[in-house]
Amino acid sequence: MSEALVLDTGGWLEALAGTKAPLAAFEAATTLYLPALVLAEVDYHLRHNRRAMHRVLDDIERGAYVLESVSVGDLKRAAEIDRKFSSLKLGLVDASVIAAAERLHVLRVLTIDRGFFAVRVGPKWSRGLEVVGAER
Repeated sequence: MSEALVLDTGGWLEALAGTKAPLAAFEAATTLYLPALVLAEVDYHLRHNRRAMHRVLDDIERGAYVLESVSVGDLKRAAEIDRKFSSLKLGLVDASVIAAAERLHVLRVLTIDRGFFAVRVGPKWSRGLEVVGAER
């Protein structure tokens, strides 16, 4: 049995497409945390496949995901993370995924973005993320 997992856009899209490594982690997770900004980004990527997006929305409604709203505090922390790791060019969505993971104390993130390996969180920037789905 696996642990909870915070979803990032690329990793989640790869899992939905059936890509082996992200799909295995996705299916094994006990809880799937879905940051709201990731949902918006996935909607953009699925704009030409509305049927797939509607399945995602149905899955959210039936409780397959824990939808995490973004708070002002999350945005503030995302800005701090984005500034601290500016060389990674994370941007708002990726930094908000990391902020949500930190707030939830769920440092396992499903992503294909290798930049997440370099990110540290916590009050002293000492804790790394467990990146699932991306290869080093």
